Amino acid sequence: MRVSGISRVLRGLIPQSILRRKYSSGEPALYLTFDDGPHPDVTPRLLDLLDKYNAKASFFLIGVNAKQYPELVTEIAKRGHTVANHSYQHLALPKLSYEAQLAEINQSGQVIESILRKPCIHFRAPRGQWSFRVLLSLRNMKVKAVHWSRDSMDYQKVEPAVIVKNLLDNPLTAGDIVLFHDDNDCCITALDQLLPVWQQQGFQLKSLEA
Repeated sequence: MRVSGISRVLRGLIPQSILRRKYSSGEPALYLTFDDGPHPDVTPRLLDLLDKYNAKASFFLIGVNAKQYPELVTEIAKRGHTVANHSYQHLALPKLSYEAQLAEINQSGQVIESILRKPCIHFRAPRGQWSFRVLLSLRNMKVKAVHWSRDSMDYQKVEPAVIVKNLLDNPLTAGDIVLFHDDNDCCITALDQLLPVWQQQGFQLKSLEA
C-alpha cells in the first residue's frame, strides 16, 4: 500500500519532538545541513571550507553514495560533523509502500553504521516528503526525523550570488536548520561569502545535536 505524503501545512503542526524543523536554544546557533552526498569532488572541498571557518555541519548521505565512497563518510565524521541518513536511493518515499520506505531507510542506515561502527540517529526524507506512519516508525526506532526551516534553493543550480542575496535579504534567526546540497559546488562559493557574515552576526555554526 502506498503511503501519501504530509502537506506543508500539516507538517508545520507536527511537534518538534517528532519532526525537527528548528532548534529553540538560548545560544545564537545555526545548523547547516547538506543533502545528497557524499560527492567525490564537492564534499572534500566543502569540508576544507568548513574547517577554514571552524564551522560544523550535518551531512545527510544517500546510502548508495556512502557505500561507493566510504572514505568520505569516515572523513566527515573525523572532522567533527554529524553523519545522517537520507535514504538508500533517494526515491520519492510517498510513492513507495510503507514496507519499501522502511527498507530505504534501514538499508542506508546499515551502510553508514557499518562504516562508522556506531548508530546513525538522524534521518531526512528525500525532498522532505514525509508520512505520519514513517514518522511514528522512526520515533519507535529512536531515529530523529529532521526537516529544515530555511532552504538555500541551491538545488535549482542558480548562481551562488543569488543564494547569497536571498539568505542575506531574508536573515536567518537563531536555531534555523538550513538546507544545502553537496552534490554540486555552488554551495561552496556561496558559503565562502555567507559563513563569515553569519559569524560576524554572532552565530555559531553547529552540527545537529545527538
